[in-house]
Amino acid sequence: MKLRPSEVLKLVIERDTVADNRPVPDAGNPNRPNWENFPAVDVKLEEQWYRTRINLMRGQRVRVSSSGTITLDGRTQTGPEGLSGKRDPDAPMPDQNDGGLVAVIGQDPNAPMIFIGRSNEFVADRDGVLYFTVNHWETRDARGSFRVNVSADRNLSSVPVGPDSGNVGQVPSRGSEKTVTVPSTQQWTDTGIDLEPNMTLDIVAEGNIELSSRYRSTPDGNRDVIANTASFPLQGEGAGALVAKIRYRDGRESNVVLIGSRSTPKTEQGEYGRLFLGINDDFLRDNKGSYTVRIRW
Repeated sequence: MKLRPSEVLKLVIERDTVADNRPVPDAGNPNRPNWENFPAVDVKLEEQWYRTRINLMRGQRVRVSSSGTITLDGRTQTGPEGLSGKRDPDAPMPDQNDGGLVAVIGQDPNAPMIFIGRSNEFVADRDGVLYFTVNHWETRDARGSFRVNVSADRNLSSVPVGPDSGNVGQVPSRGSEKTVTVPSTQQWTDTGIDLEPNMTLDIVAEGNIELSSRYRSTPDGNRDVIANTASFPLQGEGAGALVAKIRYRDGRESNVVLIGSRSTPKTEQGEYGRLFLGINDDFLRDNKGSYTVRIRW
């Protein structure tokens, strides 16, 4: 496979040998962790939790590392570790450092929150999408973001199997399929697909679009043109990328997530709504072309 430099976001080389070529002791162990690295995300101090497109399974090991600086209340700067010794009684985790990075799995209000700080490794206690937020209540006058990297162990043999493990490790059946054309000149396209809780989608997109006379893009986005302005649906990702959101029954909308050329998002408990696909661009009039998107569920 040949790739242009602009198409490569990260290169990860996994080896089963140490520097002197001796085998790693557990290289043949089927339970040896198989780490999958996900694209980095930028987490800001906002009212909504940042929803990633990382679906975790109960029993999975997860590693998170973060960097960057956020300004709280327009005056106090902090890194992902938060302000040592300072607490915010109204923050999501009032007993942890004010302004630190916090995670949770799923939308269950009773789900335990996890303090991440600069780095943490934990085992998922449930199935669900991974969310992040900043451990601070007041969102006004906040600036900056934390750059967050996530790795998850995809070795299913390490996932516990028992009476409470549900359908962990099982691939949901694909009973329906629909092909949708997403034009580059339209911000959002209604797929006509109504979503229900715990629904897994398999989305595959292909095609090329013109963002202007100078730039083209695939569904993964053009990394030479990074969306850094608030007018883009999804900041920090390539212009022209295929993105998605859910419009809930009460009129609210989820945060925008990256789909790219392939993704397998899963809805959460209590999520009912309509799936919309869009183009990560803030000026659509000079665009040309469309993406062909196949959706199975």
